[in-house]
Amino acid sequence: MLSTQSKMLTILIVLACSSQSIDGLRILGLFPLHGKSHFVMCERLVKHLAQQGHQLDVYSHFPFKKPIPNHKDFSLNGTLPAVVNNMTYDFFKQFQSVDMAAMMSNVGNPVCELLSTPVFQDLFKSLEKNQPYDLVIIEVFVSNCFLAWGRRLNVPMIGVMTSTLIDWYNEPLGNPFNPAATPGCWSGLFHPMNFWERLINTIMYHMISAQFNYHIKAQNKYVEQHFGHGYPDVTELPRDLDLLLVNTHHSLDGVRAFTPAIIPVGGLHIVDDGEKLPEKVLKWLDESKDGCIYFSFGSMVRIETFPKPILAAIYATFKNIAPVRVLMKIAKPEDLPPGLPSNVMTQSWFSQLQVLKHKNIKAFVTHGGLMSTQESLYAGVPMIGVPLFGDQHLNVRVQARQEIAVFVNHEEITEQSFTAAVKEILNNPIYKKNAESFSKKFFDRPMSPIDTATFWIEYVARHGKNALRSPVVDMPWWQVNLIDVYGFILLVLIIIGYIIKVVVKKILKFCCSSKSEDKRSKKAAKKIQ
Repeated sequence: MLSTQSKMLTILIVLACSSQSIDGLRILGLFPLHGKSHFVMCERLVKHLAQQGHQLDVYSHFPFKKPIPNHKDFSLNGTLPAVVNNMTYDFFKQFQSVDMAAMMSNVGNPVCELLSTPVFQDLFKSLEKNQPYDLVIIEVFVSNCFLAWGRRLNVPMIGVMTSTLIDWYNEPLGNPFNPAATPGCWSGLFHPMNFWERLINTIMYHMISAQFNYHIKAQNKYVEQHFGHGYPDVTELPRDLDLLLVNTHHSLDGVRAFTPAIIPVGGLHIVDDGEKLPEKVLKWLDESKDGCIYFSFGSMVRIETFPKPILAAIYATFKNIAPVRVLMKIAKPEDLPPGLPSNVMTQSWFSQLQVLKHKNIKAFVTHGGLMSTQESLYAGVPMIGVPLFGDQHLNVRVQARQEIAVFVNHEEITEQSFTAAVKEILNNPIYKKNAESFSKKFFDRPMSPIDTATFWIEYVARHGKNALRSPVVDMPWWQVNLIDVYGFILLVLIIIGYIIKVVVKKILKFCCSSKSEDKRSKKAAKKIQ
């Protein structure tokens, strides 16, 4: 039985917690990007918010198969070309370099064009009669046109970034970025950097941000067309974000500075609900007494479209490592060339987290996507990283540097190179040890990522717009960079230097004239004598 004092203490704690609670919010969720790997983080967030009693209207390409309480789907499915299990080898090869023009034409602008679809036109019409929302939560990437919703609704706007912090979001959010110590997200560099690396990092950071701001301006026409006049340039709209949830954590991405409005929530999408594996898959894993490798390139890329020499090298590697088994995620296994070794099981889908958690999984062959990386670390499984495009190259290089992965260039895969990489992970215990160590670091936090995100979303709802806004956001660039201060100091130093120069000149002149006078006096005295 609890004592009276214990009961009173319990009541006080409950009351204190209740004072921080917030009534159910009406939230508009806008997730217009059609990449499934991006949506898994957003999906986890909206499900949790609904479970907390908030009402959500969610616009996405991935409506829930089973309705859940407090959640209403508005489907965008079919409005953009499907990319789930639909990206061929030749297609993703177009994204090998940072090409802002291509990124806008293939990703950014098509998403903005969704504002013309009936589902969004209905939303505009409904808002003319009633504005029921308390918050808007939106995925941010390269479609700044959607950030106009914050001003249209005049409510706090929460951004969700499913990658690490993208370079061009530092300046509009007033976030400090020091290229001497922090590698840009596209640089492929690591701290510490030598002089040339710091030079490259600085140039790339400013150049890529400038390219983005130049090409994004094409989206101004979508804002004017659908939201009307009076909205700022799309390069300025990110300043309206009251909170940005970023899929990052210092254990993976290094220590870096963030303003209070930027909250790291790396691993938010991970839900370990103890789901049971299908009997066939579980039997395969249980019988993999010599170990099993899991092979997946994510939700978009079709491995079966890779060039035949690369697939032949992968087949040969699988045969070389037998009796170690392989689970291989293939969108269309029937399209694979013949000759797949008998120690390989293929399926179009696996419950990835549950597979990685199995005791017999020894390694994960991955494209280096951030979600897959975090799930692999959750399970403490080392990786063979084969990056294909985007941030995957940097992700894998970071992992390789930390010896939790081996880097493999997909364009240089041969039987020898791929077999060597797989055997390095299987035979060198340092990778498994490091993966387990990083798993502990990654999840050693005061609150889980999802609870952290929920707290700060509700914090913004309680305290309103600009509650976490950096004062730097509202300052002109020349004040932020102290141009006026340094200019004033320089002017003062110049004036002081000039005064000193004048004074010294006069002193020297006086001294010289005194000496001349003395000489003349001495000459005159000699003449008199």
